[in-house]
Amino acid sequence: MRAAQPRRRLRQALLNCALLAATMLLLAGFLEVALRLIFARSLDFSMEMWKYAVSLKQPVPDPRLSFVHRPNSTAFLMGVQFSINSMGLRDREFPREKPPGVYRIVWLGDSTTLGWGVPLSGTAPKILERELNAAGHGRFEVLNAGVGNYNTVQEVEHYLTIDRSFHPDLVILEYFINDTEPVPRERTAGLLGRSYLAAFALSRFDGALRVAGLRPRWREYYASLYRDGSPGLEAAKDALGRLAAVTAQDGTGLLLAILPELHQINGAYPFEKEQRKIEDYLASRQIRTIDLLSCLRGHGPETNLWITPADAHPNVKANMLIAGCVSTAFLSRVDKKLTKSHTGGRRGNERGAFNVDGFDEALRYRRVATPDLVPRPWRRGRRYQQLRQ
Repeated sequence: MRAAQPRRRLRQALLNCALLAATMLLLAGFLEVALRLIFARSLDFSMEMWKYAVSLKQPVPDPRLSFVHRPNSTAFLMGVQFSINSMGLRDREFPREKPPGVYRIVWLGDSTTLGWGVPLSGTAPKILERELNAAGHGRFEVLNAGVGNYNTVQEVEHYLTIDRSFHPDLVILEYFINDTEPVPRERTAGLLGRSYLAAFALSRFDGALRVAGLRPRWREYYASLYRDGSPGLEAAKDALGRLAAVTAQDGTGLLLAILPELHQINGAYPFEKEQRKIEDYLASRQIRTIDLLSCLRGHGPETNLWITPADAHPNVKANMLIAGCVSTAFLSRVDKKLTKSHTGGRRGNERGAFNVDGFDEALRYRRVATPDLVPRPWRRGRRYQQLRQ
């Protein structure tokens, strides 16, 4: 009789553990379903960026790339539709060979170029494409080659392995303050990696650590990336040097557009010292550079340029200003005589379809510091006047 009591207690304990486990599984399942419904269409940065990684990214063996967009994939993220074409670009389909008479531009960058939280038509590459075609100097294509979470090393590698095959006449690389981060490692998401509950718990835990001061604040973190001898900084310089060498070898123009961190651009910019290190290197390699800071200042509070009050990615207004800055630098500094060859008798896949050497010569400046670099046709439009207010 007494010997049976321990067995009954053991069975009861096992039953209790099973009931507890079943209850926990049911609760986890309920929370998983609830979170999937809540975040199906949200503006929560952490959850949407996680959904982006799960839905649109795929790992690759190349350690300099780590991941690329999954071809022919779609997802609704940060309030807009993202559609990736067969070549892994957030853009329409383009033939590898340029059509005759077309001047082709590839715009490299991270999520700021990709258009995080912005419709494709509202991204800087697509706005630039429309502006150049409306200027009447010929036919232009601007390919959006931005990939979220990329750094400069990955952007250059993406160009060398994918975008170079489009035979562009000009490459624009949009540089951001965090482009000196190390290349992240992307792994195929397993069952837990696709769980909304796990992603939500991890994002909130990370947020709690930041509030508690156990994670570096954004200013401290960005500044730390530019310490002398930083591996990420040296890797970024090396990648920019490789891009300059390859584009020069191909006869392709190269333009660096430096995008400021949008938290504080009115007044003293907190990363002037860090940005100067990149600018000095670009100058030493004679790489043409546009500083977009002057184009984005003076348009009201910085939050006017953010996609949400909690996410400082450039919104449509900011993308219009960025595209306007690049468009003005392009159109105003190229002699109209050079554009005549654009519609001349040369084939579109030849470098002479638009005089790249002439454009490169026209861009012999280090920084653009014009107070308002928005093309004149925009200044007359009602939409531009609204954005200025």
